[in-house]
Amino acid sequence: MDTNDYYALLVPLFFLLMGIEAWALRRQGLRAYVLPDTLANLSCGMGQVLVGIFTGGFLLALYDGFQRTFAVVRWEEGSPVPWVLAFVGVDFCYYWFHRGSHAVGGLWAIHVVHHQSEEMNISVAIRQPWISDISGLLFFWPLPLLGVPMEKFFLAVGCLSLYEAMMHTRLIRRTGAWGWVFNTPSYHRLHHGKDAEYLDRNFGSTLIIWDKLFGTFVRETHPPTYGTTRALASWNPLWAQFQPFIELVRRTRRASNWRDAVKMWLLPPGWRAPGEEVEPEPSTRPTQDVPRWLAAYGVLQFLLLSVMGSALQWLGGGVGLAGSAVIVGLVLWGTGTIGALFEGKPWALKLELLRLGLSASVALLATARFKASWLVPTAACFLISGAALMLFLSKKAFGQRGKDRLIDFGGESRLSRHK
Repeated sequence: MDTNDYYALLVPLFFLLMGIEAWALRRQGLRAYVLPDTLANLSCGMGQVLVGIFTGGFLLALYDGFQRTFAVVRWEEGSPVPWVLAFVGVDFCYYWFHRGSHAVGGLWAIHVVHHQSEEMNISVAIRQPWISDISGLLFFWPLPLLGVPMEKFFLAVGCLSLYEAMMHTRLIRRTGAWGWVFNTPSYHRLHHGKDAEYLDRNFGSTLIIWDKLFGTFVRETHPPTYGTTRALASWNPLWAQFQPFIELVRRTRRASNWRDAVKMWLLPPGWRAPGEEVEPEPSTRPTQDVPRWLAAYGVLQFLLLSVMGSALQWLGGGVGLAGSAVIVGLVLWGTGTIGALFEGKPWALKLELLRLGLSASVALLATARFKASWLVPTAACFLISGAALMLFLSKKAFGQRGKDRLIDFGGESRLSRHK
């Protein structure tokens, strides 16, 4: 079982926790979730799992091979020491992985995805960079060196990931005696704040003692303002993954010398070269409010994309590398166009209609090839969705619906001004 399998097993638990959190917050009169933000968060997580189809085997083999070849200790069968090393060691290495991801510009371009949401709920825990497992190789190598078997390592990762997910909530306000040793929602909430006093604090996953030992611990003194110092201003999970690298590459190309270019990748993300202009905050942000029919459409498509992703895992290696790439590409494409439709991007409609047609075709081909009759309803839903979208978004039928108008096909997007 690889990292991808553990993440997939955690998904139902995450959704259960989200339901409990939403119910409890609503009872307190608090807004629980913002739909465009939530779908973007979940889509980032789904993308990480799907990308893991291609990277999981490599990571599994690399860990196992490194442990078998270079481990300095061999533990007896049944010894409790590897379990202790796995859970405490993963948490310790994660602290430095997390802290390093905030301290190095290139690593921050990966990790910043997790901080882009301006909400705080359990879905934010699922908002993950696609390649964070690969960047983690720089920090977790001591564990196979100490003889921790891969099964124990990945089980520890899964358990600690579940605990850390529960830290992403406003529901639990107090820390109590538990907070003397363990991380709590109060401690982790502020880590997601962009307030000056909260930046680069409380990196721990399960144990908070590492922050207390290494001088990065602070307590929550006021509710944090969530998000990044420079907002993403998008509901598109694809843009969320690529925008930090695009910005970093642009800065690198504008650098006056190669030394400054290298420093942009290796020094903290706030570092600026002498004379470098700071890019302004986005002047527009997508509105949180979308028409009900579009919200329903987005949820339906996300569920259908989840079915496609699950089908890929169920079919296993039978579809081949190229087939897997096609399905993953269509799923990621769909998450991007859903976000773009929420933003009212003029190009989103044509890409979404094309994606629906291709997705239905792939579902029907998979049905015929693998005798997976349960994929037929999925293909039908894609086709019906395409027809419905054409009806509702045609300029003639939809262009004059007042406040419900999403796209002006002359190029105007549904954005709110942001000062």
